[in-house]
Amino acid sequence: MSKGKDKVGGSKQFRWLLPMHEMMLKILAEEAGKGNKPSSTFRAGSFALVAKEITAQFGVECHPSYVDNRMRTLRTMWSTIQTLRKKSGFGWDDNLKMITCDAKTYQEEVMAHRKHADYLNKKIDFYDELAIVVGKDTATGGFSKSYVDLENEPDNGDSAEFVADNVEEGEVEKGKNAVESSTTRSGISKSRKRARAPSTADDSVLTDLFD
Repeated sequence: MSKGKDKVGGSKQFRWLLPMHEMMLKILAEEAGKGNKPSSTFRAGSFALVAKEITAQFGVECHPSYVDNRMRTLRTMWSTIQTLRKKSGFGWDDNLKMITCDAKTYQEEVMAHRKHADYLNKKIDFYDELAIVVGKDTATGGFSKSYVDLENEPDNGDSAEFVADNVEEGEVEKGKNAVESSTTRSGISKSRKRARAPSTADDSVLTDLFD
């Protein structure tokens, strides 16, 4: 039996919790500001740093390969956001970081692509960090500060909040060629099974990271 190994690895499953995503995005935004994202990818040391910090803060062993896997999901999400922004009938509120559309356009889009409801008429939390980490933006201003500085800044009420519904139930890492398991979505309310009218600007969500 390999009980010891399972214990060290946090059992066979590593669960990405939403606060871990927040930490990951902020640290990588800082790393980009330090020049550790010379092209579209980060240096290996950046992923190692994220893994180290998550291990220390959350008491579970996180490997750089887990961070690499999450990056693939983030790139897919970013691509979807940018595609929707360019589609006819959709607008962009740069203050709220929100893709906007009227009720008719919303219904048509969600009927065709149900998961796109996660990106419409809702504030996209950590959009600026995503733009730096998986987009082409460069780190400036606040993102040049350290993760510790960002953590210690007072909350002005405008900071994005995570939604518990979007916690990934787990992904099984199996060696070097690990494949992310399907996300359990039992926590999502039945109301999301049908298209709903656009929500108000006060709704704030971290868009679906777990496609």
